[in-house]
Amino acid sequence: MLQNILRLLTSHSFFSKDLKAQLAEMSKYQWHMGISSFGGPVVQFQNFNRLFVEKYKWLNDETYQELFAVAQALPGSASTKLLFIITLLHSSIIPAIVSFLYWALPGAIGMFVLALGVGQIGDTLPIPVYALLSGLNSATVGVIFVAAIQLSTKAITDKLSLALIFLGGAAGVCYTALWYFPVLMVLGGAIAVIYDLRFIQRCWARETQKIRKRFHRKKVEDDSDAIELNNINDGSIWLPETYRDDTDGNSVTGTSSSKPPAPAVSARRVGANRPSTSQRPFEASSDSLPVAEDDGVDASNVRAAPVSAIEPEDTHNYNVWLGVSIVVFFLATFVTVMVLRAVVKNLPITYMLFSNLYLAGTIIFGGGPVVIPLLREYVVAEGWVSARDFTIGLALIQAFPGPNFNFAIYLGALTYHNAGSSSFLGAVVSFIAFYTPGMLVAGGMFTFWHKLRRFALVTSLLRGVNSAAIGLVWTAVYRIWESGFLSARWEGGISLGEDPWWIVCASTAFVLGSGWGCPAPISIFIGGLMGIIWWAVTGAHT
Repeated sequence: MLQNILRLLTSHSFFSKDLKAQLAEMSKYQWHMGISSFGGPVVQFQNFNRLFVEKYKWLNDETYQELFAVAQALPGSASTKLLFIITLLHSSIIPAIVSFLYWALPGAIGMFVLALGVGQIGDTLPIPVYALLSGLNSATVGVIFVAAIQLSTKAITDKLSLALIFLGGAAGVCYTALWYFPVLMVLGGAIAVIYDLRFIQRCWARETQKIRKRFHRKKVEDDSDAIELNNINDGSIWLPETYRDDTDGNSVTGTSSSKPPAPAVSARRVGANRPSTSQRPFEASSDSLPVAEDDGVDASNVRAAPVSAIEPEDTHNYNVWLGVSIVVFFLATFVTVMVLRAVVKNLPITYMLFSNLYLAGTIIFGGGPVVIPLLREYVVAEGWVSARDFTIGLALIQAFPGPNFNFAIYLGALTYHNAGSSSFLGAVVSFIAFYTPGMLVAGGMFTFWHKLRRFALVTSLLRGVNSAAIGLVWTAVYRIWESGFLSARWEGGISLGEDPWWIVCASTAFVLGSGWGCPAPISIFIGGLMGIIWWAVTGAHT
């Protein structure tokens, strides 16, 4: 496999003759991205569309939407993966890697410097600093609440996705453990597959049909007007058209039932003029759905995962086997790292930190906000970083440019500092461990995603995992709320609800973000000012 990777890496697709020109073009347009991209993933996605679609004309809007769907469906930082894939599509692998460094390194360096400063803080902070941090945390709750609503709104396409988001959030609030979050996301994916592909409904319909056949067998034999048993039109059972076609030939008699199909329940409407997509086993085409009075289409039974609209032809320039080799290599390293962590005892801190962040980077779906509950569990719960220092970094990461994944660099540097080792080494280990999974998966699957996404099982699995992961964003809101109020007495943090002012502070950040579209750094800054005002007015000494 390694020989295959090396051979393909030297192919023309990845190292073109005009590599120098590609690097120059990429640097001209992207050198500033890592220091100017404030506001979080939502704003960053809008900037990418404005720059690469509208201004630079690197790709059209349809291809951008396709790449956006790929970035959202895979683990890791969504904005980082999207920028990497756009550059990879436009040029080649070397410019894409340099683009990633332009994007991620400035914020990572900033968080490393912040970790050096926090590492020098004593056991007790000045009282105004506690007030400042409490204000920052309160505003962070409001900002994450806005992000949770935005992510949920995009992800909720039916009742199942709504249920998975709710259950993921509820389960995350009730319990936390190192293994717990990945299990929740895997369960969400499995439930979506079972639901979308109608396994339970088909089995239920088949068994119900068998029972009815046995129950009515004698009556069918005695009655000259035999009952058609295979056409099940009971409104309580949904049976796909493909299954009905398969069972029509197994009817006991040739007489068809005159009973009309059960009317469709009220449901959301999809425009009748919407272009149709390829038919799948669990999807209903617009031709087979009853037309509503408003000329829309009854979509009550369309619960399939969203299908990407465009298949970028440019992806064919990359060797599919290279992508497969990269993904297989990543899976092999992931299994090896996890097995060694579970089997070998008394591993050094370097390996423990690397394995925890490698796992976290692999199971993060939904972008930056999901980072918070995972890192708190995988770093703070291990006793490597205090809850106070975690909260300080969490409050300040919102004001830094680039991806929120750079929060891991801050935690890694502090982990090594607290263990008496080099903070720089901890930052490097964290950077590699946390970014590698998403970049390998995105770079590998990009070459064959246009083929893989045609499988209903894959799209359903990813939408279930993504919904459960978004539920964890709501868990993050709860966790920060319960530990956001800091003081010399409660350095580990207590609930923001202990003082009504922090509720006002969180609400202010939420209204600014959701109502006026205020960027996250400004909302966080205002929250810090409100914390200082609280200290100046109350003169709190606790």
